[in-house]
Amino acid sequence: MSKRSKENSRNNNKGEFSESRFTIFMKKIRSSLRRITNQVKGISLRHFRSPSSIFWSVVYPIILILLFGSMFGRSIDTSYNLDVLDWDDSKESNDFIQYLGNLTSLTINIIEEQVIIPENWLKENNKDILLVIPFNWGNRLSLNLTSNLTVYSDPSSSTAKAILVIIEEAVTELNFDLLNLETRFGFLVESYYIEELSFIDSFVPGIIMISVTTIALFTGLSYDLEEKHSGILLKLATTPTMKFEWILSKQIWQVILTLIASTLTILFALIFDFTATSLHPMMIVFVIYGTMTFTGIAMILVRIITNPDGVILASVLLTIPQIFLSGALFPLDTLPQFLQYIGRIFPLFYLTEGIRALMLDYTKTQFWLYFSISTILAFGLFILGILVTNWKKE
Repeated sequence: MSKRSKENSRNNNKGEFSESRFTIFMKKIRSSLRRITNQVKGISLRHFRSPSSIFWSVVYPIILILLFGSMFGRSIDTSYNLDVLDWDDSKESNDFIQYLGNLTSLTINIIEEQVIIPENWLKENNKDILLVIPFNWGNRLSLNLTSNLTVYSDPSSSTAKAILVIIEEAVTELNFDLLNLETRFGFLVESYYIEELSFIDSFVPGIIMISVTTIALFTGLSYDLEEKHSGILLKLATTPTMKFEWILSKQIWQVILTLIASTLTILFALIFDFTATSLHPMMIVFVIYGTMTFTGIAMILVRIITNPDGVILASVLLTIPQIFLSGALFPLDTLPQFLQYIGRIFPLFYLTEGIRALMLDYTKTQFWLYFSISTILAFGLFILGILVTNWKKE
């Protein structure tokens, strides 16, 4: 055989060897995916045979959004409050304020502070609109000179828009009927305010993440406790199934459940005028992170606490404070300072605020902070949960 023939033969043998290794690798991948798929199917069947699991994953988020949405999601108050900053304090300005209070549907609140920055005051007090009567306004009117009021208004607020209409009607009437002025006075509108979320828009992320927390933690605990006391993991250790495949199968099912619960929450929130356009695709990432975080916590609790009752108690003690102190239901800044510090310890705070940050353009910089912390917590706790799960000791 020639030298060239020998080289060709060696190359062919190498190609066949490489091809066979690749074929074996692909067969392993297909076998692993088939086992994972079968395990997800088995877990899903077991899940829907449990009434309590169905309650936590389907009924619970619907109850939350209907209950709190009906309580806070709609405003039926048709009266409006208007804050007025009277820098002029003249007879004309007092007459105008009295007219607004007596002959319109506005309830007037006179601001006592004299030296303030209107934009800062509005933001600090969480207000949508402020009427400012400038210095020397009444004197200019008495001299028949044009002088304007200034209204600082949030253009995204429907309440502010309604109040603007009332102020405009009052100005028009006073110009031509009451004051009998030849020179008309008007008002300037300053759009000061950044866009804010309505209550229901801000509320939905909290409900979604609370649902994710309860589903991932309690169903995860249910699975893990059953596996621990039934010896399932010890039996699986004798099969071709690997630990990461079994845990990944459960995780995939948990993600499916949380996505279903999130979708149900959003659909029922539409009843209360939830702004669906505020949704962002990256929110799915936070749902997955929430599932990983609390699934990891469930795996850790089951391994470090031997008593099943102790596991359930620990999970309740971990969940309830998070729901009320993390800002998921109520704004964190309404709580005492020391409770705000505690609230920032919980993973639920960063997950919820991360979703809310995606709903507004001006909070994109804050989003990356919440995203980074949520990423670290999700992968850190999930990996730690995997590491403490030892099949041989089950």
